[in-house]
Amino acid sequence: MEPDIARDAGTGTWRLRRWAAPMALAVLVAVSIGGVRLAVGGHVPSAPPPHTESRDPRFLVGVGRAGPPGQEGGRTPFVEVHALRADGYRRPADSVPAPRSAGEAQEVVAGPGGTFVVASFSRPCESHLHGFRLTGDGHVTGLVPLRGGTAPGLVAGTAVSPDGRRVAYATAPCGGGPRLAGAPRAAVTVLDTGTGRRRTWTAAGNTVVGHIVWAADGRTLGYTTSDVVPASPGGLPGGKVANGTVHALDTAAPGSDLGAGRVLFRAPAGAVTVTTAVMAPDGRTGYGVLRRGTPAATVLFTFAEGRGMRVTRTYPPDPNKVQLFSFVSDDEPRHACLSGPDAFGRVIEGRFDADSPATGRCTTAMGG
Repeated sequence: MEPDIARDAGTGTWRLRRWAAPMALAVLVAVSIGGVRLAVGGHVPSAPPPHTESRDPRFLVGVGRAGPPGQEGGRTPFVEVHALRADGYRRPADSVPAPRSAGEAQEVVAGPGGTFVVASFSRPCESHLHGFRLTGDGHVTGLVPLRGGTAPGLVAGTAVSPDGRRVAYATAPCGGGPRLAGAPRAAVTVLDTGTGRRRTWTAAGNTVVGHIVWAADGRTLGYTTSDVVPASPGGLPGGKVANGTVHALDTAAPGSDLGAGRVLFRAPAGAVTVTTAVMAPDGRTGYGVLRRGTPAATVLFTFAEGRGMRVTRTYPPDPNKVQLFSFVSDDEPRHACLSGPDAFGRVIEGRFDADSPATGRCTTAMGG
């Protein structure tokens, strides 16, 4: 059995139950950021839950090769479930093979009401969305394709609306297997799971999209867009990522331009790398983390539409400390992957890596 180190995609929380590190950890600090508690060093401050969904989930759900260890007939399971024990370890609860033609699971997100959504990839270039629930003892039940949930290309950055009826995700063309092809082109699709209808918004130029999340109204979609700057003048995209912007899009309004969403935040000018920028449930404010300067300081901030950025805490660079950030929402769970400035994980330390494999980062979720 292994220590439980897992990310809850539904709340954006990293939970660390048992950890030994070979170097000194950062001082544990908890600060309040616009209705979101943030912990440094892996510590998650406690507070009474303001909603009915459990803050102490009993099960860890994993997908893909980065999920919890285990094999089924020599192949990677489609979904694997582990029960979380009080001592910080986990035990196997269920392992489910892939449904026919579903391919390999890439990403899992906890949805409302104890549901889960899995994004998978099958060759030559097709993605699928499935939904399921967990029984009281951690077994997968009701694993079925979502209506309209099969589409060409790759998907990542899955986000489920608060009522569970709509699923948003980034899309991209394939480049041979589960890898991306061509220049970065930001595109977001919203699937209505009741009707099976899909609608897609795109952005012009070499851009990436990430931090996809729904507002509490189930109509406003938040996301970041960032420009991918060529490594050399006239060269191919693959250099610095700049101009990070948080948008709030009215998905019921006409149009198909990602840039049409209301601007809630723009990255300040200068040597700045925005690592996190997430719209809050109200659809008008949000929070984030950026790094600026050389050597880089870590800056925590909030933002609001029409009021710009407000710095809440700055951590100067310190080579003797390791700082880990954990966001815990004081509102309803976000039910979103929130995997970074690029939903496909191609942005690392502010630089775009076109050769990075197109795999979702949210390979685990917690619930039950």
